[in-house]
Amino acid sequence: MQTITYGCTALVGTNKVGELSRDKNGYYEMVLGALQAFNSAGQFYPLEDAKQLFEGNSTLMRRIRNGALRGEVGHPRFQEGMSEKAWFARVNDLYEPNFCCHHMEVGLSYDTVRDPQGRPVVAVMGKVKPSGANERFLERQLDNPKENVCFSIRSFTNDRMEGGIVRKYLKHIVTWDYVNEPGIAVA
Repeated sequence: MQTITYGCTALVGTNKVGELSRDKNGYYEMVLGALQAFNSAGQFYPLEDAKQLFEGNSTLMRRIRNGALRGEVGHPRFQEGMSEKAWFARVNDLYEPNFCCHHMEVGLSYDTVRDPQGRPVVAVMGKVKPSGANERFLERQLDNPKENVCFSIRSFTNDRMEGGIVRKYLKHIVTWDYVNEPGIAVA
């Protein structure tokens, strides 16, 4: 009898074993996303407009400075009957009952990560700790070296077709949420 087995291949060909280390405060340093990178739909996130969101007085930077940048389990979902205004308000809101993590630091790394095709990307690196109503859920996944724990940016973009490619110009970053599969592979 022949048996065919399928399994996770995310770390095949690397020297990694899937174990993340924590710092003395329980934070994991992780790739949350990337700029100068393509997402799974073939859309490109350029660096130029996004860079200013990681500086100065953006909402993102205020939340980081105040220790108030948190992520939810999954992105908010459009609910039947929602108006566009209500939908945008929900996307911009961090909803406490859905919290699963705290983002202590977020920054850009210009020379440490490449996409699956070997192209250099600007990695969005973060220090993340399970926190909130769903912290145990995330913590169990982070402790399991066989699970791929992924994050995805929650943001508002100005999308433009340029040269046959949709370019997603970031205008506002809300947070990074835990998701089942990343939009950008390196996350």
